[in-house]
Amino acid sequence: MKKITKAELKRALTKAAAQRSAQLSAFRPNDAQRARLQRSRLASAKARSALLKGAGLDLKTLQTAQGQHSALQQRLVETRRRDALRYAAREKARLQAGVVGQGKAWRAMGAQSGFFPHPTFTLDTPFLIWPIPFFLLSDSAAVPFGSWAKFTFSSSQPSGEQRVSFYFLWESPFSDYAVINATTSFSATGFLKAHAPWTFWDNQSYVSAVADFAVWIGFPDGAPPAAATPFFLDDIGALGQLATGPDTEGSALSAGLTMSNTMVAIPPQSAVFFEVALVLDYEVDHGGGYIEADFESGDFNIACPVVVYSILNRPPLPVHP
Repeated sequence: MKKITKAELKRALTKAAAQRSAQLSAFRPNDAQRARLQRSRLASAKARSALLKGAGLDLKTLQTAQGQHSALQQRLVETRRRDALRYAAREKARLQAGVVGQGKAWRAMGAQSGFFPHPTFTLDTPFLIWPIPFFLLSDSAAVPFGSWAKFTFSSSQPSGEQRVSFYFLWESPFSDYAVINATTSFSATGFLKAHAPWTFWDNQSYVSAVADFAVWIGFPDGAPPAAATPFFLDDIGALGQLATGPDTEGSALSAGLTMSNTMVAIPPQSAVFFEVALVLDYEVDHGGGYIEADFESGDFNIACPVVVYSILNRPPLPVHP
């Protein structure tokens, strides 16, 4: 079997991300449509402003009051973030010990003859830790039973998806189909934030975080995976309105979980990539809104120590002359 390199996997992931972006862009407004929408909104804002002034509403006083309210919201969100950092520091050892300890327990149990009804193996070090679309991670480590990554992501784009993934590689040695069950542990500790500014129309920002465990036959190339198990973690949204003003919301995220894919058929002598990912899905209206996802500060991070797979059938090995 041809040796697989990290460079080849990165090229495949970059190509897949470009294909997905092209597919999504077909359903999004183009630049000309966005410009027309922005001009329409500005015209509407001027008309509303004139109407409200004519009705005797003091917009400057309203904006001042809403600005004070916005500043208070920002302080409350930052207080929640500091509380989340303190909680992460207290819970770091417990959460890490639980996730890493589970992986080590699986390895120990797999080594015991007869404990599992099927041959069971562990992949304790990811082949690659990589974000798609690409941006620089703050830090990461691919180490046996202790891999992790730290990053901060923010966006004011209309919509998108950002993944940060641990890729574990297994190359099937069998000359016939193998049927496997695969399980992984994953943890995420961080903080989600959404901001929607004050405008004359409703303005929304939203971000969600999902853990995903996918099994890819060969390189992830844009085609659907052989199996995938998503797990919702958290979300946060903000709504800016004329009457209520700008809105800023924040939510602390701390989760440790186990995910599995069962009865996955692996073709003969195939390369298999197990992807364990944190997926951020977001939407931001025009007009100054944004979302943030902090998995970098203090003890915030995401971690995936191990993938465990069991072979359920007895496929033959190749016969060499």
